[in-house]
Amino acid sequence: MAHVALEVRSCCFAVGVVMLLGFTAEAATIDVSVTGINESGVSATQQAAYDLTDPDGDGIYSYTLGDLPGNVRSTGRWEISGWGGLFNSDPVISLSFNITNLLPGTQTFIITVSTTTGSIGAPTTLTGGSAQGGVTDANGDGASLSTSGAPTAFYTGLLDGFDFRSLYVDPSSVSVGAFASGNLSPLEIFGEPIPSFPGPAVANTIGIRFQFDLSGLDEGSGSGVFVVEPVPEPSTALLLGLGLVALARTQRRR
Repeated sequence: MAHVALEVRSCCFAVGVVMLLGFTAEAATIDVSVTGINESGVSATQQAAYDLTDPDGDGIYSYTLGDLPGNVRSTGRWEISGWGGLFNSDPVISLSFNITNLLPGTQTFIITVSTTTGSIGAPTTLTGGSAQGGVTDANGDGASLSTSGAPTAFYTGLLDGFDFRSLYVDPSSVSVGAFASGNLSPLEIFGEPIPSFPGPAVANTIGIRFQFDLSGLDEGSGSGVFVVEPVPEPSTALLLGLGLVALARTQRRR
């Protein structure tokens, strides 16, 4: 009986460590906004929020094109044919997309995803991210994807709704010939090894924004990830280490 009691105490201690570090989220909401601005400066925006679930209880929430509300996915000005990503309660947020410009002229697209995380870090965090983008000519006259002028960037990591770190800052662009595809290059990364770039504490949300000009009747794509983690305090790191030791001892006894 004493042996069994020791195993229970060890497991409870380890669970307590995980709860202390905040990796027990059971629900998440993704907020998305897509804006298209035509050559005359006329803009159209579609916004939505949709709930994600975590049936495995592992703090990882994935989303796909089928989760994206129809009013955001398809309008008279764009068609989103690819959409997917995840939110991890560590936390990590990512997004990959494919969008077609349905207008004959260039549109500026602004695509934003964000999620509520609650407080992260006191007083600092460690961050990191990466991004890639590309273009495909769909009508035989060549295609281009480019940043939208200073001070914009193709990718920007957001902390509490404010710009934090950007990749592919203006001017960045890729152009291709008839029915060809090409990518912004090379792949850009910050905070490598991710996460290692110092950041401020987060009050409530993290997110990613993509902004780019896309030639008419062509398809643009993008993918990116943004990681924000608290800087472990010495006492927290020690507690985590003790919890892992307790788990190891429990497994050996079993």
